[in-house]
Parts: sequence; structure tokens; C-alpha cells
Amino acid sequence: MNISKIEKTDWYEDYIVHWRPTDMCNYDCSYCDPSNHLAINKAKLPDVNRLIAASKKIRDAVPTNKSVLVYITGGEPFLVKDVHKWLNWMGENKMRVAIFTNGSLPLRVYDYSKESFKNINIKISFHPESADVDKIVDFVNMIKDNDGNVEVRAMLAQGLFDKIFELEKKLKDTPIYKIPVNPLYNKTTKITNQTFESSRELKGYRQKLDNGDLNYYTKQELEFIETLEQKTPSYLNFTINDTIETNAIDFLQQRINKFQGWKCGITNKKILIEANGNVKYGTCAATGIIGNIFEKEIDLFKEEWTICNKEVCSTLDEIMITKFKLN
Repeated sequence: MNISKIEKTDWYEDYIVHWRPTDMCNYDCSYCDPSNHLAINKAKLPDVNRLIAASKKIRDAVPTNKSVLVYITGGEPFLVKDVHKWLNWMGENKMRVAIFTNGSLPLRVYDYSKESFKNINIKISFHPESADVDKIVDFVNMIKDNDGNVEVRAMLAQGLFDKIFELEKKLKDTPIYKIPVNPLYNKTTKITNQTFESSRELKGYRQKLDNGDLNYYTKQELEFIETLEQKTPSYLNFTINDTIETNAIDFLQQRINKFQGWKCGITNKKILIEANGNVKYGTCAATGIIGNIFEKEIDLFKEEWTICNKEVCSTLDEIMITKFKLN
């Protein structure tokens, strides 16, 4: 297919903020990039009042008639002390929030945030190497009991599919989206990090899709993955060349997510805020660091185009941002 234009006209929000308030995590999953789950150091966790002050900068930078989605990842964001104050502030100031968590912390930690549940989307990542099935079930029920919105994403880790089926049986009224993991692979040594092996100190490893060549999934597991039929959320739909409807997951799986040299509108759509406060336009960081949210004022969103300099576009929402192929 000769693709020359990508466009999505039905965004739920006008601007997107991907915020990683901490890179620390209480899990050490075998397939997780080491930079996303540093060991916990409570002294280095962010101050919640600093996060609120930074959020005010974002709200002030966006016209009052425009919407903002803040999706919070990590690390494990619920490690931040009094995180509920931050979530409440954003909800009260008309910022849509989606927060990703592994759901493993004591229920009393989440209980502090229950007043926020009705204003945010909670996305639980079920990591079967470490997760307690019953604890996840209790957390999901707590969210529902407080009128919250919850989505469960189960990581299909090698050899642990049965644990996911157990969770599915106990949460029969809650859809579970099953996600094959991309194991960590060292292309020099040709070694794949296996289930239950720590990844926190690994060097030279990158996540890689297993097509049966990495000795990660068994033949039976790969066959199961191929049979998965899961409804793609409508918010991932977009248009190719003004006429062809598709979705970001299919686009990614077909590996046609290559826009190097294209004109892209990311600077007027999405920013990434890292744990240290550095701000970039998108996960791709196409223009490098543009400032620090905790320091001086930044021109956060710009009505201008940038030329993509990345080999691939691997983030679902960034794939859908308007792009034109230059002649």
C-alpha cells in the first residue's frame, strides 16, 4: 500500500500528556526495559505538591475550551506519597486522567485515592511473574464499588498463561485484554531473558517481538497468541489517505509504522514528561528536550510541523497523529 497521509479527526482530547512521575517500581519483570523499573529509593520519589504545580502549568498553557488527557505511567506511580492529591487536583481542573498501575500495593494505598476513582481511568497491568490474583480481584472490586472505570491488561509471560486464565475466571464480568510481551533480547550474545530472570541490571538488551525465533514462547503458546481475537478499542481508529479506515494496533502489527522524513504534527498534540521533569514532544522525542516542567516556563504545544527523524513510530497514539509524506 502506498501511504501518503495519516489522520485522526475524532480524538477524545485536544492534547495528550504522557507523564512518568517516577521510574521506580516494586516489580522486576523479566521483559521490562531496565530504565522503567529502577529500585525504590523513597528519598528520590517526587513531591506531590511539585507535581500539582507542574500540572497547573499545563492547564494554564491550554485554552479553557480545549481538553487535556494526562496518562500516567512509570515505574509504579502509586509509589508517590499522597498521589491521590495530584489525581484529585487534575480531576477538579478538568484534566482527564488515565493511570497505569500493577495493582500490587496494599489496598489501603489505593483506598486513599478512591474519591478520585470516578474521575479517572485505572488501567491495571497484570504481570503474572509477581502478581497475586486475589489481590488484583480485590482491587478491581474496590474500583467498581467506588464507581470507577477499570481496564485490566494481562501480560502473556512465557509459561504463565494459566495464571491469566485463573484471573479471567475470577473476573468474569471484567474484560481482560491479553498482551503478548516483547522479551528482552541481546542481539550480540543472542540471549533472550527468560521468565523470572531479573532485568533490572541488564545491559545491551532491547525488547524484541518473538516470531518463534527467540526461544521464548513455546509452539503451543505462539499458537494460542495467533488465535487471539480481541476487539480493538474504537479510540485507536484512524484514516489512511483520507479514505481507508484502520486502527493503530493492526498498523503496528503489519510493521508499516515507518514515517522517517514525513511531516508530523506531534508538537501540537503530545508531550512526554520524564521522571526528572524533562519535557519532550512525544515518546519519539523528535526535537529533543524542550525544557523542564519543574523549572522555567516552557512553550508546551506549538502549532507547527516537525520532520520525523525516527526509523519507526512505535507508540499507538503517536502513530495516529496527523502526518504527510513529503514528495
